[in-house]
Amino acid sequence: MEVIAMTQNINLKEIEKKAYRDSQQDGLMEVMMGLILMTFGGFFYSPVFAFYILLIVFAGRIVEFIRRRYTHPRIGFVKFHKDDSKDALTGVFLFEVAVIVIMFTLISLFGNVKDYSQWVDWAPLFFGMILVGPFAHAASRSGSIRYTGYAILSVILGLFFSLTEFASGSTGLIIYLVLMGSCRGFVTIRLCM
Repeated sequence: MEVIAMTQNINLKEIEKKAYRDSQQDGLMEVMMGLILMTFGGFFYSPVFAFYILLIVFAGRIVEFIRRRYTHPRIGFVKFHKDDSKDALTGVFLFEVAVIVIMFTLISLFGNVKDYSQWVDWAPLFFGMILVGPFAHAASRSGSIRYTGYAILSVILGLFFSLTEFASGSTGLIIYLVLMGSCRGFVTIRLCM
C-alpha cells in the first residue's frame, strides 16, 4: 500500500494577522485611541494637560485590564511574540524625524519657520502625518485595509484643516483631532456590533 503524504502550505504571516485581528475584535484599543484623539485638542491648551499625558501613558494598561477582566474570559486571547523594542523605537524615531523635516520644509516654502502661528496652522497636517505611522503598523499587523484608509484620511483631513483659515489658529487642530477621534471610535463601534 502506498502512503501519500499531504502537505499543507501554512502561511504563518496570514495566521498571525488573523490572530491579531481576532485579538482586537473587542475594539477597546480603537475606542481608547479615538477618545484620546477627541480629547487631546481640548486638553492641549489646558492646565490639566499633565493629567492627560498620564492617560496616554496608561492607555495600554487600562485596555489590558479591561480585556483581562471582561473580554478574555469570553473569547480567549493570544500571546504574541514580542518584537525587538529597540528596532521599533528606532523606526518610530526615524519616522517622526522624517515628519518633522517634511513639516519644516513645508513651512519654509509656504511661510516663516520662526513664526509660531505657522506651526500652529500646520499642526493638523503634522498630526495627520504622525498618525500614518501607527495606522501603517496596524495595517501590517492585521492585514486590514481599514487602517490604510485611516492613514489616507488622516493626511487628507490634516492637509484640509491646515489650509483652511480659522479665527483662531488652534481651531483647525481641535476640529481635526475631534473628527479623527470620533471617526475612529464610531467606525470601530459599528464594526464590533
